[in-house]
Amino acid sequence: MKKCKLGEIADFKTGPFGTQFKASEYTSSGYPVINVKNIGIGNIIDNDIDFISEETRARLSEHIIHEGDIVFARKGSVERHAYVRKEHDGWVQGSDCIKARITDDTDPRYISYFLHLDYVKQQLLNKAVGSTMPSMNTDILKDISIALPDKPEDGTTIANFLDKISNKIDNNQRIISTLESLSKTLYDYYFLQFDFPDEKGRPYKSSGGKMEYNAELGREIPAGWKVRPLGSFAQVTQGNSPEGNSLNEVGDGIAFYQGKTDFGFRFPNERIYTTSPYRYAEADDTLLSVRAPVGSVNLATSKCCIGRGLAAIHHGEYPSLTYYMMQSLRPVFEQRGSGGTTFDSITKDDIKDILICVGNDNILNKFESKVRPIDKKIRTLTDENRHLTALRDFLLPLLMNGQVGFKKYSKRHND
Repeated sequence: MKKCKLGEIADFKTGPFGTQFKASEYTSSGYPVINVKNIGIGNIIDNDIDFISEETRARLSEHIIHEGDIVFARKGSVERHAYVRKEHDGWVQGSDCIKARITDDTDPRYISYFLHLDYVKQQLLNKAVGSTMPSMNTDILKDISIALPDKPEDGTTIANFLDKISNKIDNNQRIISTLESLSKTLYDYYFLQFDFPDEKGRPYKSSGGKMEYNAELGREIPAGWKVRPLGSFAQVTQGNSPEGNSLNEVGDGIAFYQGKTDFGFRFPNERIYTTSPYRYAEADDTLLSVRAPVGSVNLATSKCCIGRGLAAIHHGEYPSLTYYMMQSLRPVFEQRGSGGTTFDSITKDDIKDILICVGNDNILNKFESKVRPIDKKIRTLTDENRHLTALRDFLLPLLMNGQVGFKKYSKRHND
């Protein structure tokens, strides 16, 4: 392995400053711009993208990014970066980003993966300036220590191998997002638009199903549907944290979730465990954040302990329905009445008293039978991604320091 500084093998370009580009120049469509919010862990987060016009992009041509570039955040999560892949070629770096372009024959994907190493991310955090909001600049990035493979093709071999794992993770995530959207759409059709299948299999409301005005909700609902408190539909358990000396990170006891900080995309991240659990959530319970930010939801993957920042919403027969119901109620949790004041926290009684509108068991069973298999597939793919991520993170340092390599095999042919 060869040691060098990142500045020896890369050119850097800081994003356009305020005198070059103003926020008022963003448009509703056009050419995408990468800002700090779009910088993930080696990848570009391509939702909530800002756009600029063709004219503005032409003026900022020196800030156009191309495949193989690496984009860093200038503030906030400075240990993160985004590798620019083919589908993002031609986008533009935002004002709060720094672009690095590899100038030697090292595969830029190798450099991106090297930047994933914990000790490299720690370098970035240690060198960042500012205590309240860490900030990055080109001088700091240039000084980051990099270990290069003896031969450039070795770096490409390592990058190709890690790409196979990363691509599988990304593909799984795309499937998960599609399935999640499908389930949410079904919930909207059934319980918000009231187009659940009627006795003849037709969409109820669109086919002229009878609707009745409900004064409590201030809207029309299907005839025969009841409005009732959430507490009469599902069991609500308010979390309570165990003793601090029972907590550990080595897996003793059962998983303990404190609040939204433990939440992942759909399922919580297992980081802390307790040997003295106090309040429980069961597998498939919806976990609701009851402290700011109030209203975020996850699903418990197994029996677990929940802290004061969470409540567990349990319905044994309709766990999928409960999850999407709690997602749909987020605006109710986030706002307090007509004053629009954001909740700092909510109580068990606040949750139990929220009014919900649900149909009869036949409707609920139809929805659950359609969505439950989709949710199980989401869980399977999520578990697979966790295993793949753990495998990649385990192999990464071994590959980068030469402890693990690749043998080349030649196939022998008989004359």
